[in-house]
Amino acid sequence: MPALTALQLITDSGLCILIWLVQLIIYPSFAYTEKKSFISWHTKYTRLMGLVVSPLILTQVGIEILLFPDQVHRLRILLIGLVWLATFSLSVPCHHKLHREGYDSATIKRLIVSNWIRTLLWSVLFLETVFTIFQ
Repeated sequence: MPALTALQLITDSGLCILIWLVQLIIYPSFAYTEKKSFISWHTKYTRLMGLVVSPLILTQVGIEILLFPDQVHRLRILLIGLVWLATFSLSVPCHHKLHREGYDSATIKRLIVSNWIRTLLWSVLFLETVFTIFQ
């Protein structure tokens, strides 16, 4: 397996696993976080999550740019663009509201529901990588 393909598999699997953990465990756990310490906990969570996610998403984009001439990778870039669009138009505003105002069950619910978009897109990207490598 070429090194770039191996790196793509590692990156896409990492993002897929991470988004499913966020969707099924982390975001739902927001509802059980102590309200008086929610803002400080959420601030720490978003900062640490950024340290984990940023290298993965930058690596993912870098790989796709290197492989761009391939038609499949143009579609993958579109899917990644949709992930980023969902992130910045849906998830980031929810996180900003939670950071500013603290615990809010409606915002947490909106975050969980809207995160399904990213969960499905990153899952499709991972599955496409697996099918491409092992076909």
